[in-house]
Amino acid sequence: MTDLRSWLGMLDSRGELVRLKAPIGPDQDVAAVLERADGRRAVHFDDVEGAEFPLVGNTVPGREHLGLALGCDPHDVADRFAAALDDPAPCPQVEPADAPVLANRLTGDRLLSALPLTRQHSRDGGLYLTSALVVVRDPASGRMNLSINRLQAAGERELRALLLPGRLRRIFTEAEAAGRDLDVALVVGVHPALVLASQSPADRELDDYGVANALAPEPIELVAAPTVDALVPARAEFVLEGRFRAGRREAEGPFGEYPRTYGPGGPAPVIELLEGWHRDDAVFQTILSGGREHFYAGGVPREAACMRALRRAGLDVAGLRLPESGSCRLSAVVALRNPAPGAASTAMMTLFLTASTIKQVTVVDDDVDVLDDEQVGWAVATRVQADRDLLVVPNAKGSSLDPSADGALTAKLGIDATVPSADRDRYRQMRVEPADPERVRGHLAELGL
Repeated sequence: MTDLRSWLGMLDSRGELVRLKAPIGPDQDVAAVLERADGRRAVHFDDVEGAEFPLVGNTVPGREHLGLALGCDPHDVADRFAAALDDPAPCPQVEPADAPVLANRLTGDRLLSALPLTRQHSRDGGLYLTSALVVVRDPASGRMNLSINRLQAAGERELRALLLPGRLRRIFTEAEAAGRDLDVALVVGVHPALVLASQSPADRELDDYGVANALAPEPIELVAAPTVDALVPARAEFVLEGRFRAGRREAEGPFGEYPRTYGPGGPAPVIELLEGWHRDDAVFQTILSGGREHFYAGGVPREAACMRALRRAGLDVAGLRLPESGSCRLSAVVALRNPAPGAASTAMMTLFLTASTIKQVTVVDDDVDVLDDEQVGWAVATRVQADRDLLVVPNAKGSSLDPSADGALTAKLGIDATVPSADRDRYRQMRVEPADPERVRGHLAELGL
């Protein structure tokens, strides 16, 4: 099944889901536990004080889990995403009676306060939904757009949404200019393929559900939302229906962002909620801002875009990674096969132009595993001379969330850690090649190594 609960079942079977039964507070206590477990375990909170539903976070603990979610080797995740962009697969649609997410309606005076919303960091402006897929239909193409936005709760039926430049903001701006409210569905509790697809490029002809369906190991079923003009995953845990109100702005933020510093607050568009629905025994989902799950959600689509751009530039790419140390946004490592003179510089400039958030690129040979920080650091330590192998580009477009940038202007650094082709023997890594590999594997198994 391509839903959250089947994914959690898989994590549980691997011993990677832990359960906290004791009550826990929503104001930074949940975040403190998730931060400690980040990269190691998913956490299920049975009792978030004041809420009517349990909560789960850290549902993608590491890069190997991206491969498990998409049915591929972790090194191939960016290629899988690129292939899904090139060949999206339409989702099947089911009737409302066959959609588990519509089994129960949220009724009564409580709506947002019934949900286990959290405040994650000390200067955050309030309680936030951090995992909701914001689903709107693009009137120009009829395609469904998915995104994940900062959503700050205000009362029982109001959310304030940060809309950065992109497809959603364009759709909203066009609707507002015409004096129209914009229908929106907020989807919470989904398979990782849907989270990744929500970060697809802002292409008006692209249906993000088609990307998710091409990524997922099984078809993702959709159902028409009961109240608003949107399709939603039939096996999501929650759907909240609402409308962006044209011409209305309210204060939102600040909020802890991917560089692990605070993004500023300001006036933000307002969503007025109309209805809410949920599965039987529903579990709410949160994403820890500045945690690995947050990094991967935005990083993998950027890795795919970078991979495509490098190959269009004629480079033979063996691997690419936006490391967690740079929040999967600010730095990149790329491995090239037999790079010709100038190939490293071409790779650096291509990546700087493809993803403006990237401010540091390290280029290595294909004998270095880009997923291994120690190997990358070793290549820099043994193959780089600072007066020969560094490229600095001043006053380039960067990330406005980078606290070291001047507005959105940043200096970019390229590090050429490749080996001169005429000098490979001098740089060759030493290897251990046992005479009887099979026997050695038996020894290692006996030792638990």
